[in-house]
Amino acid sequence: MQNAKWNPSNWPTWLLIIAPGLLFLLAWVPISITPLLWIAFVPLIILVQRFQHAKRLKYYGVLYLALFFWNLLTTWWVYFASPSGAVSMLILNSLFMLLPFISFRYNIIWNWANRGLLFIGFWMLYEFGHHRWDLSWPWLALGNGYSGMPSMVQWYEYTGTQGGTLLTLILNFLLFAFFQSSSKRYLLCGFSVVGLVFILSFSLRYRTNINEGKPLKVAVLQPSFDPWNEKFVRSSKELNNEMVNISLSCIDSTTDWLLWPETALAQSLNISDLSHTQRLSFIDRLLNSKTPKLKLVTGMTGVEYYHSRIKPNRSARKTAYDDNLWYNIYNSALFVDTNLSLDYYHKSKLVPGTEQMPFIQTFPFLEKLALSLDENSITGSLGVMDSAKALGSSNQIAPIICYESIYGDYVNEFIKDGAQWLGVITNDAWWNNTPGYKQHFSYSILRCIEQRKWLARSANTGISGFIDPLGNTYQNTDWYQKTCVQQTIYANKNRTLYSKLGDSLILIISLLTLCLVSIIKGFLT
Repeated sequence: MQNAKWNPSNWPTWLLIIAPGLLFLLAWVPISITPLLWIAFVPLIILVQRFQHAKRLKYYGVLYLALFFWNLLTTWWVYFASPSGAVSMLILNSLFMLLPFISFRYNIIWNWANRGLLFIGFWMLYEFGHHRWDLSWPWLALGNGYSGMPSMVQWYEYTGTQGGTLLTLILNFLLFAFFQSSSKRYLLCGFSVVGLVFILSFSLRYRTNINEGKPLKVAVLQPSFDPWNEKFVRSSKELNNEMVNISLSCIDSTTDWLLWPETALAQSLNISDLSHTQRLSFIDRLLNSKTPKLKLVTGMTGVEYYHSRIKPNRSARKTAYDDNLWYNIYNSALFVDTNLSLDYYHKSKLVPGTEQMPFIQTFPFLEKLALSLDENSITGSLGVMDSAKALGSSNQIAPIICYESIYGDYVNEFIKDGAQWLGVITNDAWWNNTPGYKQHFSYSILRCIEQRKWLARSANTGISGFIDPLGNTYQNTDWYQKTCVQQTIYANKNRTLYSKLGDSLILIISLLTLCLVSIIKGFLT
């Protein structure tokens, strides 16, 4: 068995380098041959085994090439939003992925089984940390790979995506052990784990009631404005009127909520004086036309001014005409109802380089480089809100803005604040018609399973539509389709175990479990 040609342990190094990227490409959305996740890491483990005693540069160099190829094949589409940002992301993210492999390089005392458990722990710590710093890029977290097969991960309501990461690595190490020893007990163990996972997911699907809660009629707008040549070029009045007309073709007197996409109101609005701005008069026309109970959530660009002799906060910029006048720019969600009651939430999970310059608190001079990293960003970093905030006085919505939908633990914060259903507003047109917008939509499926909530998604273009608590999708729109669709969803006050525990406690439980397995294995051998 060990000498069989199909055994990857016998593959040439060049094939082991490209194999992980190809396997992850096929496993990830939109191709979604999800079970390939369970073997995609095996070539990386074999590379570690083959080069563990080689010189440091060769060891890390071979692994870096494999990780870079994985990043390139699955996230190359970032290039369309920002060529320089894409290059930076590919180089740095591949480098960060190397960190867990240090545990193999300098741990030559333990046997491979315990070293494997240690690596799994280090990889989970890497993902946890990578979600929580200025260069955060959680797109390729292993647990996200199951967004193309949500029927298998209904247990994310207990673990979040960290459970998927743990499952993926365990199955890869079991398969690696099989290739090394030819012992069928490893295959049997792997099949048993997969079988238990499917049984658990099936039982949870059967138990979950997607119609629990208060019914709401929600509409989502997809205006499909070209962000390069139209959205920020045409007059705001013309764009606003078009969005109103498309919305009116969809909503009726029974519609409860309407979602417009990220930065739908492109011109900056002073958030300190929203109730007096004339730019919102067109919304009054929309809300009071034929919708007596309609609530609108729309993306907007907000601005806030400060009088201060010193810089008032990390993202504040000084005005050109007054050294004591500062301002913040926000990517925000605005809530308006038929009484013109107003509330807002500022996006807090910002895209590195394009919406925030990393580490400017420590190195202020870096802020001047923000524009050069993304030709489409406003110079400097955007402002943020201190915490997640649900909007609406009843049946509150989680106003998740674009990139924030990748962060399961951050979505928990909206639920803690009272959100009973999820709303995603985004603009995925920057990536063109590539796998990027499809992957972004699929990650929202995981958020619904984690929270057991309905989700409505309004994209400038990309995929707008609805997702139920099981991850089933409804009324998905096409790329660059100008439309508005409506769906009855259900708002509930339920809290899942994952929502209550969060990533930190889930990580601690996972690491303690790995330690326990190592101890038990030590007693049995």
